[in-house]
Amino acid sequence: MFIVLILKFAIVAAFLYMFWRRPSLTWGVGLLTVTSAVLLDTFLGTFNRDDMLAQFGFFFYVIAGLLIGGAAYWLFSLFQPLQALVVREGPVATGTAVTPTPATPPQPISSTIQFSPGTDATGTAFDRQMIYEEIRDRLGREDVLDLLFDLGVQENEVMNLQQDMQQLIINLMELTEQRGQTGQLALAVERILTPPAPETLPRLEKISLESPPTILRHYLLAHYDLEKLQKTAVTLGVDWEQLTMTNKKSKVRDLLHYLYRRNRIDELIDLMQANAS
Repeated sequence: MFIVLILKFAIVAAFLYMFWRRPSLTWGVGLLTVTSAVLLDTFLGTFNRDDMLAQFGFFFYVIAGLLIGGAAYWLFSLFQPLQALVVREGPVATGTAVTPTPATPPQPISSTIQFSPGTDATGTAFDRQMIYEEIRDRLGREDVLDLLFDLGVQENEVMNLQQDMQQLIINLMELTEQRGQTGQLALAVERILTPPAPETLPRLEKISLESPPTILRHYLLAHYDLEKLQKTAVTLGVDWEQLTMTNKKSKVRDLLHYLYRRNRIDELIDLMQANAS
């Protein structure tokens, strides 16, 4: 019985991990379906199953139908890309004969997505394909979220539930091209790959409301640990537990987002300067 319980929680944990790595409607439905099924089975196993089924009556079949529908949707969405691939690469009929599509070696991702050279607001040309490949190959999801923050891009402008990491990068590339921010994007990528050393950052007394948000982000990352960040948030009346719990980078980014959206960033700067004096 204990082994079965461990197995159930392992399945739920696996779906939770996949939803965290790939937040999408498909994995959201899968996580909800598996969690509901495990809870229902555990509930029925805890009490008398036959009595519980009798009390549920027709409602049990409604729940079961919803769970089966959720599982079917998850499976269909999961294997839909494979079905599209089979259709695209399957044999092609010519009259009564069938001519198989010649086998081609797998192509790297970079060959299927091509970006033309672009320019920024000053007219400077940039190799957008190289920028895309650097983001794709060298940055993680947290790094891309830092890019959005540094460029002043709202997450809902480039993100949605039904997308993977590659589509997020493509949306970011297209939006920055439309805004003439290709140069800023290239610089932001370079700063994330090689963060500025603490001694090269502006002195705290030089930081003001006019300072770029990325300066504040790098300063907090360089000079504040999690305990000091939490004390700062509490002093400012920010609920520390409501900020993203994954790591220090996400805490810093969420704290700054919270204060910028409420025009309270001056309070943070004043507090930082007061604590330093």
